[in-house]
Amino acid sequence: MRKQLSILLILLLGLTYYSYGQATDATPAFGVKWNGFVKTDYMFDTRQTTNSREGHFMILPKPESLVNGEDVNDQTNFNILSIQSRLRAGITGPDFFGMKTSGAIEADFFGNSGTGLDDVNGFRLRHAFVQLSNDKIEILMGQFWHPMFVTSVFPDVYSFNTGVPFAPFSRNPQLRLTTKGKVKFIGVLFTERDFATRGASVSQSGMPQLHAQLQLGSVANTLGGFGVNFKSARPALGVDNVTSTAFIGYFRTKLGKATWKAEAIYGQNMSDILQISGFGTAANGDYINNDTFSAWTEFNADFSETMEWGIFGGYSKNGGFGETITYTNGFLGNSVESAFRIAPRIGWKSGKMKIGIEGEFSSAQYGSIDTDGGMKTTGVDPVSNFRLLTTAIYNF
Repeated sequence: MRKQLSILLILLLGLTYYSYGQATDATPAFGVKWNGFVKTDYMFDTRQTTNSREGHFMILPKPESLVNGEDVNDQTNFNILSIQSRLRAGITGPDFFGMKTSGAIEADFFGNSGTGLDDVNGFRLRHAFVQLSNDKIEILMGQFWHPMFVTSVFPDVYSFNTGVPFAPFSRNPQLRLTTKGKVKFIGVLFTERDFATRGASVSQSGMPQLHAQLQLGSVANTLGGFGVNFKSARPALGVDNVTSTAFIGYFRTKLGKATWKAEAIYGQNMSDILQISGFGTAANGDYINNDTFSAWTEFNADFSETMEWGIFGGYSKNGGFGETITYTNGFLGNSVESAFRIAPRIGWKSGKMKIGIEGEFSSAQYGSIDTDGGMKTTGVDPVSNFRLLTTAIYNF
């Protein structure tokens, strides 16, 4: 039975390359085009790290943990994983009331849970959306990148962390409207699924997250933009919502043969986009958000047709709560006062294959929340990790 199902699946995948019926100029054919990549990463860390999926998604070095005077987190780690390998189906079809239609379903083997080993290698949904477009607007419905993850301005590092916790990272079910032209307006109504606000529910708040963004220029030349995000989340049924705002600014441009990209994020309670951020409860019972500032920049270019290079730098600062807090919930437990990363890389490419090497030096200053809601780091030494990553990617 299992063999018969496998043969049937192969036949169905093959048939999707062809149209259902004869296409005409007036009626575009329906079809599915498959692509993706196979990726294997070899990772060596000089220290134990806060991470996900057996260390594949590396975030920051772990703080000191003293046992009999020895820091047990001062230990090396090595792993080999291929769970980032990805499969994508791009869908085309007939128009919808004069608007062009398209869609995509994308999945990988990264699993859905960061705890335990049973879900690693699990097949999980990344993106699933349909698009409608004409000469003036584009409408996206489904699961896609968070609007603060700008698809034209994000770190091209080899590491799967994609610049976290300095760059925003999340995928969300959403309704997105984008205008076309040299000045674009992007409006998004969305909720949370795989990347959720720690300690609170956006769905139970009764309203979605809202985002508005202006983008100017073009990817081919110089592009920039800025946006604002509003979120309301409910920590528990029967209590008030905790509301927060976040702001983003970004750009990319050409400097000779190199591309320069940069982004800055400032906001509150941004644990859902994997920022050092969260919320707490004040002495009077009110909910208080912390403030976080993050920024990153990157330069990258090709040495030649077969060689490329790049360097990434990121910094994040936890601004604290501003008053006495009796309870906290957030990404990295609100214990990181500041952190930075420098990550140079070099790669060799030919045809559909690339082999790359990346060094990733990350440092974090841990602390505790002081009585005034700020971060206290007296007597706490910063910790650092150097990750040496070698990656092999085969696109198809």
